[in-house]
Amino acid sequence: MVWVTAFHVLNHSNELGHYISRCNSNAFAEMTLEKLIFDNTQPFHLKILEAIPENGKIQIGPENAENTIIEFMDYFCGYCKKIHPELMELAKIRNDTRVIFLQHPILSESSKVIAEMVIAASYQNKGLEFHDELFSIKGSINQEKLEQVVNKVGLDILKLRIDITKDEIKNIVRLSSFLANGAGARGTPTFFINEEFVPGYVSSQQIKSLLK
Repeated sequence: MVWVTAFHVLNHSNELGHYISRCNSNAFAEMTLEKLIFDNTQPFHLKILEAIPENGKIQIGPENAENTIIEFMDYFCGYCKKIHPELMELAKIRNDTRVIFLQHPILSESSKVIAEMVIAASYQNKGLEFHDELFSIKGSINQEKLEQVVNKVGLDILKLRIDITKDEIKNIVRLSSFLANGAGARGTPTFFINEEFVPGYVSSQQIKSLLK
């Protein structure tokens, strides 16, 4: 997997630099290309988290948790929706586990728009709540249901509309998806369960079996 990542990132190093340099440098410690690929002192999944700005990570569970579950997901992905309540419940009942949801909108242009909305919502400290409500929608997401969720969460709609036009937010989504591709995520959901790379849907029991 490291070689897959190295090949992808090295061949798109200018793209990586473009996304990182255009994210808010005050929001995160900049991850260098050399460290991302060649520094073996830190597990790759943790280097991904270091590379992505705080507002780009939707997290539930303590920062210092012993277990880290990362899910690259798309809001129109049926299997992401299926596993979502189980991931949320797992993080709530285990104080040694955190779950971090990262954007990988690959199914449609609407996926990208909603991903950007969630990142924008995180600038209002409502990213997790908005994210959770989106996956709680019955049936498919449509404009009417989306507006209901925005109102339910209590988002400042004017600020949301302004923020989703900002390059910073668009580049956070692009960076997240770029790193997902570099890690080998060819679809959603794709997980890191601690250091274990797990492509595709897995049951909650399988996830638990990989936890410390």
